[in-house]
Amino acid sequence: MVERAHTFAQGNTGRAAAGFRDLFSSDVNFRLSHSSIDFYNHVQKDLKHDMGMFYTGYLLLLEESGMDDPALEKLMKKTRARIIENDDLDGTSYFNLNPISDDARLMNAKPVGGAFMGENCGIIEPDLVSRFYHDELEKMGAEFHFDTEVRSLSLEPVSPLDFPGEPFLWQKKKIGKIITDKGEMSADNYVFATDVWTTKLLDPLGIDSHIRPKKRQIFRAGGPEVERMLNDSCFNDSGMFPFTILPGTGIYIRPAPGEKAFRVSVADELGRNFSFTENPEPEDDFYNYNVRPTLQEYLPTFRTSKLIGGWAGHYSYNTIDMHPYIFRELNLTVATGTSGSGVMKADADGRVAASLFAGREKVRLYDGSTIGSSDLGISGRKVERERFVI
Repeated sequence: MVERAHTFAQGNTGRAAAGFRDLFSSDVNFRLSHSSIDFYNHVQKDLKHDMGMFYTGYLLLLEESGMDDPALEKLMKKTRARIIENDDLDGTSYFNLNPISDDARLMNAKPVGGAFMGENCGIIEPDLVSRFYHDELEKMGAEFHFDTEVRSLSLEPVSPLDFPGEPFLWQKKKIGKIITDKGEMSADNYVFATDVWTTKLLDPLGIDSHIRPKKRQIFRAGGPEVERMLNDSCFNDSGMFPFTILPGTGIYIRPAPGEKAFRVSVADELGRNFSFTENPEPEDDFYNYNVRPTLQEYLPTFRTSKLIGGWAGHYSYNTIDMHPYIFRELNLTVATGTSGSGVMKADADGRVAASLFAGREKVRLYDGSTIGSSDLGISGRKVERERFVI
């Protein structure tokens, strides 16, 4: 295992909002997430390894028109979920269901028609998830090379002729070695789970990663009123406020009990370019002028909140169908394109990569469901476009 950081979960994994859900319109994404959630629950409950996992639920506030979406009925048949009427939302005292201020009209903030609650959803800590896999791999004898940056890959002939200019067009090729800042390493097979860095590493070889990076930001909002709201366990038994998504813009709040705050974010699309910066920074003005005005209209508690920190990272977007890309090229297995939901599908994604590497046609996921090993690949891909990207 070769990792550029000094330990695990330091890249975009550690910068995630860190929620989990199986609310996906695509059947494949549902199976990837649902089985991974089942496995994480098994690890925490049965194996007694803390994953920081709490079933807070995902509460989607909906405009009136959204209450009739047939996708909601389909989701309720697949997983634990329910419709919540406005009368029940009113009972919490936190929601403003009918924003009518001048600011609300200016921002086109529509009245809430009800809500949809995903109950097999909640929050998790990626560093604790990564710790579990790290410890298990160590028991198996895996070697970890931290503080080691992969800079390039070499393309070599399978049967070298020791002739200048190899490999030639007509020679069978393989990835021969990886070149790092600590020297060269070689293996018979490689697995790249390199997120938004995949394109940089594969482009020189002419291998298309099929992803595009886009900056995403997480802000931390706190204060006495926010902390009181944080510890209100309405709608669930977790002891904390649910992960909540607002209508229209898709702004969401994620309870962070250890931080005595909410993490606030949004997947802003138009106006946010596709680009990659090695160490992106959060933009306070984006929170103050784009996020907070809408947030405090629907959740007035945030009028008295304070911005107490934040960070930024990237989604590795599959812009075509919003599913992971897990494919094989030469002696290289690539897993990328998680489109903002990598942590919540990571166990299943790993099982797909392992099956592809082993040459198996079917992947058996933790919950017993199966998908084809090539279903998330390039050729033979069998997925529908995902509608629920948060």
